[in-house]
Formats: sequence, C-alpha cells, structure tokens
Amino acid sequence: MKINRTNGKHSKENNINDVECIIEKQENHKTIEKKEKNNILDFLKQYLWNTPLLAVIFILLYLSMSHFNDAKEIYTLNNYKVIILIISAWVSGYLILKSITNKTKLSLAIVCGIEACFDIINCIVRIVRGSAITISDITAIRTALSVSSKINTELDKNFAFGVMYIAIIISIISIFRNKFVSKKDNKIARAIKFIIGVILLFNFLHINSIRNYSLWDVNNAYRVIGTPATIHRMIKDINIKSPIGYNKDEIKNLLKKYDKDLKEINDKDKPNILVIINESFCDYHNLYKEGYSDPIEFITKLSKGENVISGTMYSSEYGGQTSNVEYEFLTQNSTKVLPEGSYVFQQYIPRNIKSSIVTNLKDQGYKTIGVHPWEPFAYSRNKIYKFFGFDSIKFRYDIPELEISFNNGYFSDRSTYRGFMNQIKQKDKNEKIFGYLLTVQNHIAYEKEDPNQVIYHHEKDKNVYMQLLHESSEGLKDEIIEQLKNTDEKYILLFFGDHQPNLDGRNNSEDRMVDSYKIPFIIWANYDIEEKYNVETSTIFLQNYLLKAAGVNFNEMNNYMEELQKTYPVITKKFYKDKEGNVFKTVDTSSKDYSKIEEYNKVDYYMIFDNNK
Repeated sequence: MKINRTNGKHSKENNINDVECIIEKQENHKTIEKKEKNNILDFLKQYLWNTPLLAVIFILLYLSMSHFNDAKEIYTLNNYKVIILIISAWVSGYLILKSITNKTKLSLAIVCGIEACFDIINCIVRIVRGSAITISDITAIRTALSVSSKINTELDKNFAFGVMYIAIIISIISIFRNKFVSKKDNKIARAIKFIIGVILLFNFLHINSIRNYSLWDVNNAYRVIGTPATIHRMIKDINIKSPIGYNKDEIKNLLKKYDKDLKEINDKDKPNILVIINESFCDYHNLYKEGYSDPIEFITKLSKGENVISGTMYSSEYGGQTSNVEYEFLTQNSTKVLPEGSYVFQQYIPRNIKSSIVTNLKDQGYKTIGVHPWEPFAYSRNKIYKFFGFDSIKFRYDIPELEISFNNGYFSDRSTYRGFMNQIKQKDKNEKIFGYLLTVQNHIAYEKEDPNQVIYHHEKDKNVYMQLLHESSEGLKDEIIEQLKNTDEKYILLFFGDHQPNLDGRNNSEDRMVDSYKIPFIIWANYDIEEKYNVETSTIFLQNYLLKAAGVNFNEMNNYMEELQKTYPVITKKFYKDKEGNVFKTVDTSSKDYSKIEEYNKVDYYMIFDNNK
C-alpha cells in the first residue's frame, strides 16, 4: 500500500498553522482586553482622579480669594450661591482654555495665576488706600507707581492664609503628571468642553443678581460677590447711560434761566483769591476723640476767629482719588453720576472745560495759576490743568523752595506754602490772581516719628499722621496767614482737605459712614467779611461760599447750585443731606424733594458729557 507522504506533510503544516492562528487570535483578544482595560483605567484616572483634584483646586482658590478680600462671611462656605457663581466663572475659563490649548496644567495655571495675582495686588491696594481696585485704576498706574516707593504695607494674617492657599494650589497643580492626566482630547471632546465653557460664561455674565448689585462700596462688592463678578459689574458700567428723562436741550435751557446779568465790580474791590487743598487733611483729634492733644490747634482757633467762614465739608472720597475731589470743587460737578472708582481726570475730560471756577475768574480779569509739588503726570494733571484753563502751571521741578518732610519723604507743606507764595508775589501790583495749590505732604505712608515733635498718639502711624497735621497747621500760619496779614492787598483764602487718610478702615463701618467723609474747611480774609461758623456743606458747594465772600460774580452754574443748596446743603457721591439734617444714601429716593436731586443728576450729566462738546 502506497502512502502519500506529501499530503501528510501538508496536513501537518496545516495543523501547525491552525494552532498558530488560534494562538494569534488568543493574543489579539488579550491585547484587545488589555486596551479596553487601559481605556477604563484612563477614564477612571481622568474622572476619579482629575475631577476631585480640580474641585480641590477651585475650592482652595475660592478660599484664598476670600482671605485676600477679608470676607469672613464668604469663606465660611455658607453662602453656596456665591460659591457656585464664583467657581462657575473659573470653570468656564478653564474649559475654554483647555479646549484651546489641550493642556490641563497650563489651563489651570492661567486661571489660578490670574486670580491669585489680582487678589494679592488688590489686598495690598485695599490695605494701603482703604479702597479696593476698580476697573479704572489702570489709567492711574503711573500715579500709583510714583508713590509706591513710599508705601510700607503691614499685611495681616488673612493675607498669610491667602498666600498659603495659593502655595497649596501650586503644589497640587504640579502633581498633574502625564501618568495622572488623560490623553489629549480629540476634536469632538475639545469642542464639547468649549461649548460647555461658553454656556457657563454666558450664564455667569447674564445673572441678574450681578447686574443689579450696587457698587456703592466696592470693598464690600469683592467681599460679597467675589472678584470675577465685581470686575464684570464694573466693566458693565464703563459706558455711562444718561439719567432717565434726560434731554440735553431742556437742561441747557434750564441753566440759561440762571444766567443773570453780571454786576460791575471795581478792580480795586476785587480780592486776590487763594485755594489750598491739603492732602489727606482732617481734624482727626476732635473728630474721633483720639490723641493726647490737638495737632491743628492754630487752625482750630483760626476757624473761630474774625473774618472767617468755617465748618465741615463732606468729601466724596476716602483714602484716595484726590483728583476727583479737585474736579468736584473746580467744576461743581458731582462724581456720583459716574461708575464707582472712576478717575475723572483720566477718563472723562477729553477737551477744554467751559465752566469752572478757573474760567469764571479768568472772565472777570483774574490771572490763574495752578501749583502742585509732585509729578506732572500724576492723574494727568499736566494735561488736565491746561484743560481747566490755568494761565500758569507749576509742578515739583518748577518750585525750588521744596524741602523733604522728615516723616515720610514727601515735600513738606511748609516749603510748599513758601514756594506757592513766592509764585503769587511775582504778579504785577495791579493784577488780581487766583492761586490754586494742591499739597502732597500728608500722603501715606506714616512711618517715621519725629523725636523733636510732640507725641500726639500712642499708635505709631496715627502719631506720625498727627505730627504731619501739626506741620501743615503751623506752616499755614507762618508761611501764609502771617504774611497776608502784613500786606496792603486784599486776599481771601479757602483751606480744606481732599479726604481722610486710611488709618484704620473707618469707612467700612456703617455707623461711621458719614464721619469718614468729614473734612474741616476755613475761608479766611485779611479784610472784613461776614463771619459764619459751623457751616455744613460738601465739595461741590464750596466755591459758592468762597466767591460770595470774595464779592465776585457767579456764573450760571453757581446760581443754580445756590438754589439747590437751600434744599440739599450736602451732596456727595456716597450720600446726601436735606436741610433738616436727614442723611440719605445716594441710591435712596425717599427724601421728599428728591425731584431736585434727579434734576441735579441731569445737570451733572450735561455738564460732564455734553456741555464741553
């Protein structure tokens, strides 16, 4: 019998091939199972590892923000609506960045880094000046830098906690290694994350509770609704809407009714008019009953003497934004129609100003001079003073008499007064002058006590501040009042402070709301004027008292403000008072003659935005 060896050989080979196929299929199956297992592990790593870490990061970021904003009512985690609101803003930013960069760590670093840096800076700014950052602060960055070398901030434990949380966040982000982070998303996954992020952002931007939240106190806004919502609320206010019922022609015609005939005044009867706005000046000792003795004893006695009008001027500012006070005094336009934190000089004066005390006195034959012993670019004064129409403008480099104050390194008031008076003396004998001076001595920081001076307070910063007040008061006596007493020419002087210093955050207390804006003012003349004492007014009305005492003509705005003052003697950005002494917050419409406030709001808007076009 013949055996087919060839077929047997092939059969054996086929069997081997079959076995190899089976083994290969088994290995492929194991590979598929392994891949499926890896996919599951990747999924678990992403959602069971990354998600909790992301949650921890955002909660820690929230806590750090709360400490930087000193918001104990927030970081107790009881206000869940605020927590959801703030974290949704961060999550939306993270998802959008992740969809664009496809990098988890980078996206987290950007979101956390921006928030952390902002809150650290905001904390320092709030401690230094008493008012947190506003959207318009960017326009004043050069001014801030010019005084930053003088600032030595004492940071509290809340700041330390905030920094600690940020350090923990950085540590957690650093453990996001490749083995913990899922593979890069495909296009579909990235698109989904982008859409979710945009939806969250859209919802965040259109939540009514944000849009309706008042920025009456920007510090409190950061505390209550957090950084993202506060900034969004401020950005929303960049474009200012005219008051309800505003009509430009109606307001123009209204003011024409107050354009009265000017009286003839002999030049010999016109006094020289001087105005001194003293940086951070207030009657700290008598107002808050603090300190061992009165550092401004001379001014206190002068305010009760002859040929004097004196009392309390309520400022619209606390701890900073001097230029806004200047603007309110010079123009009688209140900053209350502007967004919280606005800087009028940088934001709302694009051209020459038609109506101000400067233009009024120039029209009456006065030569006008503006003096400020600091950098010309501070609050853009080199440009803005020209827009006001000053004939001559002098800054620090134009005043050779300036000397450094012992206490804080700014130019002393005494030397500033001396330089100011030397500028005034350069006028012609028959020339009438309006001299305007803004000092700088009493600016923060209050660090260096003068051992040769009286000790006024047991706390160092308050003692330094009160020593500076003493120098301001005595310098006024020696360099200005005594000199004007001994001249044959008629002079009338208005002296007041721009705002109180931020020594202990008094304006954060509701019961100190009004006291925190009290500033003493005094109008003194070296000739006979009718005395008035204990006057209560505000910055926008001050020039009326001055011009009336000087016996010069009012313009239409002065006449309008004189009528308004009969009903509301005090109007500030924060509150107003009626003639009975009742205090109302700016947003309170319950006063019986509120229609006059509404009318003034329209006049105010017209004078700021439409009158100078």
